[in-house]
Amino acid sequence: MPSEELFAFNDALLILLKVFCRLLAALPVGVVSLLCRFMALLLALFMADRRRTTMRSLHHAFPDRTEAWRRGVFRQSCARMFEMGLFRSTASYFSSQRLDEVLEIPDTATALMTQYAPGQAKYGKPFVVLMPHMTMAEAATLLPRHFPEFPQLNAIFRPLNQPKINAWVMAERERYGVKLLSRKNGYNQAMAALRNGEAVGLLFDQDASKKGTTITFMDRIISATDLPGLMAHRFQADVFLMLTERTGFWKAKLTLQEIPLGASPTEISVRAHDALAAYLRRDANSAADWLWLHDRWNHYYSRHKRFRLPQKRNQLELSNRIHGYATLPRQTRLWVRLPNWLGDVVMALPILRAIRAARPDFEMTLIGKAAFQPLVERLGVADHFVPLPERGRGYFKTFYAKRREYPDTYLLLTNSFRGDLEAWLTRCQQRIGMVRPGKRRPLLTDPYHLSSEVDETQVHQTAVWERMVRYCGLDTELDHTPVVVEQVATVANRIGLICGTENSPEKRWPVAHWRALLQQLIAVRPDVEIVLYGTVADRSITDSVCEGWAPKQVRNRAGETNLAEFCDELSACAVVACNDTGGMHLANMLGTPVVAVFGPTNPVRTGPIFTTPHSILQPEGCPLTGGMDIEHVSVDRCLAAVLEHLPKTV
Repeated sequence: MPSEELFAFNDALLILLKVFCRLLAALPVGVVSLLCRFMALLLALFMADRRRTTMRSLHHAFPDRTEAWRRGVFRQSCARMFEMGLFRSTASYFSSQRLDEVLEIPDTATALMTQYAPGQAKYGKPFVVLMPHMTMAEAATLLPRHFPEFPQLNAIFRPLNQPKINAWVMAERERYGVKLLSRKNGYNQAMAALRNGEAVGLLFDQDASKKGTTITFMDRIISATDLPGLMAHRFQADVFLMLTERTGFWKAKLTLQEIPLGASPTEISVRAHDALAAYLRRDANSAADWLWLHDRWNHYYSRHKRFRLPQKRNQLELSNRIHGYATLPRQTRLWVRLPNWLGDVVMALPILRAIRAARPDFEMTLIGKAAFQPLVERLGVADHFVPLPERGRGYFKTFYAKRREYPDTYLLLTNSFRGDLEAWLTRCQQRIGMVRPGKRRPLLTDPYHLSSEVDETQVHQTAVWERMVRYCGLDTELDHTPVVVEQVATVANRIGLICGTENSPEKRWPVAHWRALLQQLIAVRPDVEIVLYGTVADRSITDSVCEGWAPKQVRNRAGETNLAEFCDELSACAVVACNDTGGMHLANMLGTPVVAVFGPTNPVRTGPIFTTPHSILQPEGCPLTGGMDIEHVSVDRCLAAVLEHLPKTV
């Protein structure tokens, strides 16, 4: 649009805006209130993302309230956003009597403010006013009307994009004596005002981006501006939190709460946010008095820093100390979809450990097969476990119902469309997963595209996942130390055998080889106790392996242990000999030495990863990445490896 046409359009828009505001000022308050509620209804209906963001914030801030209570606050907050937007320009057409009724100033606030008037005790002392983004925050521009002898009140504001409309709004805001200072170039003026013993008011921000300081607000991390504190400390100014508490439509009561100067600028910000949080948590009316439609916690959703806390301007230790917290409250909800195989779940543990260490504010929920729950609870790496529902018509309905739990981030360690659909149905705003070359995962919001240059046959599965989480900001080293089950003592002469596999029969060492190993073990070390493990499906294999031996010497426990018992028994073994299966990874994770027989599968990609002693046996001449028949691994080699891990004396 040419500049002349643009100017004409802006002129016409300004005229229409003035006519509209004059009309609103003439209407009964109830009619204007009804209009705001109608506009809020339209916003709720047609701005689903904004509604979802607001409801998520309310759910985090008020976890003990009902969903109905939070929906009520959301509706009120929407209506009050329009009430706030219309007030300042419409108030230009209020009568003097009506203006007097807008702002109620209690005696306590009057007493505080008059201290700074000429001839009073604090005359000439600068002070900083922190103003939350409340419904009637604009009513603060009426203060000079009530206190004409008061020192100059300066307010830092964000200019509007339309110059003529901005000039009109500025003129109306300054009508009663407030001086506006633009955020773009007004900070030097603000400093000069404080130097002259004047007052400076500004909105304090909860999303100050990279320029902010990391603290907590309502127990979640935010990027808060330290500007008010810096101003106050530089000039030793008094600091007040100013609340314009809405008492009715376009009516407010002003309260002032003094904030101690403290030892640092950040302390002012922390205490001001605490005072605001206390007000918002008071009741539904107070909760709705703040502009919730802005996501105050949005800065830390960036995909490239999701799995780390900022290093610069990080004041979480100070924030915790002021709040009396030993550690950060876990209020940021990370949901992790676990792989479907036990071995893969174990290989994911170093990733989960690292994320847990890097983001102590994460409330981690793991989602996986119900059979994994005892293992997850034992590992202690997560706060919650959600078992996958039974397959059937209600399967995906379960995940859709989870949308009311408002997860913040969903990390998928699966590669299936089903897992992506599960995450999408929860309406989680950030869904992270790996996209391999030639594949598509359209339901992810933050895909990590694995480079085509990565040869996955040469890289361990855990290291591939590590690439993804480092892309998302993780800078903590992975922990590969085993999980020690302290209450379980190792039995020095017990050998565990895992002769089956959950899938892929070609991964199984032949029954004849296992029987030969048993025979030679007992011949060489008649003192050993041998226990066979596996699932119910493995029972036919283990029955064949141990046939002919006395139960006292060879016990068949396949199908007789749940996952927790299986962990305990593997921990008690001196060594475990096994195929490439989930039990191999479990024993390796639990600190039990492992002798693993590989053939067609690739130990470079799926071998043991924990720093527990282990031996990988492959057929003679087999590439490190596998690909040969497993039966070519000799019994003698397996026997030697098992004896090497067995104590020399019993």
